[in-house]
Amino acid sequence: MAGPGAGTGLLVRGFRALPAPVLLLPALGSWFSAGLATEAAQRRLFPWLAVAFGAGALLFLTVADGPVFLAAPLGTGAALAGAAVALRARAVAPALLLALSFVFLGFGAAAYRTASVAAPALARTVIAPLHGFVEALEEREEGARLVVRVVRLGEMPVSERPARVRVSYRRADGLKPGDYIEAKARLLPPPEPARPGGYDFARDAYFRGIGAVGSLLGQAAVKPPPEPAPLGLRLAAGLDEARNALTRRIAESNGGQDGITQAGAVAAALVTGKRGLIDQPTNDALRAAGIYHVVV
Repeated sequence: MAGPGAGTGLLVRGFRALPAPVLLLPALGSWFSAGLATEAAQRRLFPWLAVAFGAGALLFLTVADGPVFLAAPLGTGAALAGAAVALRARAVAPALLLALSFVFLGFGAAAYRTASVAAPALARTVIAPLHGFVEALEEREEGARLVVRVVRLGEMPVSERPARVRVSYRRADGLKPGDYIEAKARLLPPPEPARPGGYDFARDAYFRGIGAVGSLLGQAAVKPPPEPAPLGLRLAAGLDEARNALTRRIAESNGGQDGITQAGAVAAALVTGKRGLIDQPTNDALRAAGIYHVVV
């Protein structure tokens, strides 16, 4: 019959046979507890809630596919927040539970935002008369780029019609944000990434309510609107017109004898976010330098 020492030796050998990550768990726990205590002592825990909230939103954008029910993440977040209050006498548990509750709240906020901006998007190329309000206008080297709040698009029913479209227009002189225009347009679905991990314009367009991109064909006619523009659109158009005026002022004041320079165009983009005056070679140079994000 084996004595107690045999059992102890077997236990030690079994413990040593465990994978290295399992053996590291106690050390990681001690390290995490010490770090958490330091953050709490220096009153730096609160900013980490924003990190947890952002992590929850990132989790949703990474894994979301199809309908999302908000009850589960919001309910779990509320339960974790309540548990954090109930366990406030302990040192680590409340902080962890509160952080987890903000992860779920971030997940729920991203899901709500995604559902709240849902709008139809084109699934095929369409050439049809476009009627709508110019919500935003960005001057470019050749013409302008317009965001149009759609009132009518051919005979397309409202359930299939994009709420907004982004179109290029070469003869934009005289147009301004807030105008009601009628023109023939060629529209396509928002483009998907050109390569895995590349820029996803379709995702950005979704959150901006843009359901199609394309160009205006022929001349756009400015007409009296069938009904007054909504207050929100009038405010957005007024703000965009002010941004355009400031963009021109900055670009011209930083220009040389030959007019607007690229230095002026970049300076204007940094202030107003309007980057239509930046030419393609400058855009390519900014991308190659890894600083293109500063003007996007």
